[in-house]
Amino acid sequence: MNRSIFIRRREERWRALEALVLRAEGRGGSTLSAGDILELGRLYRSAASDLAVALKYFPQDRTTIYLNGLVRRAHPLVYQPPPSSRSGILDAVRFSFPSCYRQLGQYTATAFGLCAGSALVAAAAVVYHPANADLLLGHPQAQSLRQVMSLHHLWMGQNTANHSVAANFIMLNNIQVAFLAFAGGILLGLGTVVVLVQNGVMIGAIAAMVSQYGLSRQFWSFVVPHGVIELSVIFMAGGAGLAMGDAILRPGLSTRGQALVQAARKAAVIVLGAIPLLMIAGTIEGFYSASNSPAYMKVAVGAVSGFLLYAYLLGSRRRAGSARQVKLPAQLSPTGMARSEGSPATRPV
Repeated sequence: MNRSIFIRRREERWRALEALVLRAEGRGGSTLSAGDILELGRLYRSAASDLAVALKYFPQDRTTIYLNGLVRRAHPLVYQPPPSSRSGILDAVRFSFPSCYRQLGQYTATAFGLCAGSALVAAAAVVYHPANADLLLGHPQAQSLRQVMSLHHLWMGQNTANHSVAANFIMLNNIQVAFLAFAGGILLGLGTVVVLVQNGVMIGAIAAMVSQYGLSRQFWSFVVPHGVIELSVIFMAGGAGLAMGDAILRPGLSTRGQALVQAARKAAVIVLGAIPLLMIAGTIEGFYSASNSPAYMKVAVGAVSGFLLYAYLLGSRRRAGSARQVKLPAQLSPTGMARSEGSPATRPV
């Protein structure tokens, strides 16, 4: 095989493929017409075949290295599905979000422990000495709560009288708390710990104050319907933040930057998946939690919502061998090329 003749006869096709790849990489393929896409497939098929020849006859040549890189760059453009495809979004909802949740399970459990532990400590402090509520919640807020509870009713009905406004406010507040718990991971996880502890202290102190006024039944019948989802999401976001902090502190064999990027990808999936869950929780809180429904009905709503949520998070798994295959039109399929390990399209020089 004469190298010069080989290059002279094929170089024009390589340059044409490179130009298409540059256009697709630079603008996400949005400027490629249908004809360009067909041409991309044809040129890719031809370049992959040329790479097989080059690997056989002059494997260490600069031309072979160039071809190898060109085929590698073109391959994902030919085979990747459209990023906005409906099936891709459905797969992300059905599988990617639950999978990331399970992978970060130990961090989510730690987030739960921080929040629950601080809640128990705060509750014990207020039960031991009621004035501690002024320190934990702030004197004005604690006094305001006492004034309302001294009339033997809670404050929730008044706050949710305008249900649509309340639901929107609650959604935004919950999303803000979840985002802060997530973003705090950048500060070596310390910001996440602060958010989780603050929320735990608030819950524990208020629960203890409510108990002192004999209003626990009304309080928990308000919290449970939406709280199962809401608190679960806060723990998810906190776990995502702790995972990022841990990646910075203990990168393992990777660099800190690489470890952080890997953790951030999973964490971002968690945060994006948490937003619709918080919208559901906010809707329940704004429209139902403060209603006059019987307490047992409210508890039942919380139990059912929790069961459905964790059945989804823990049970949504791909079946073995069911990974979605991307099928191309016949015109774009590189027929005759081996796709196994070591094929011309994937074998390194």
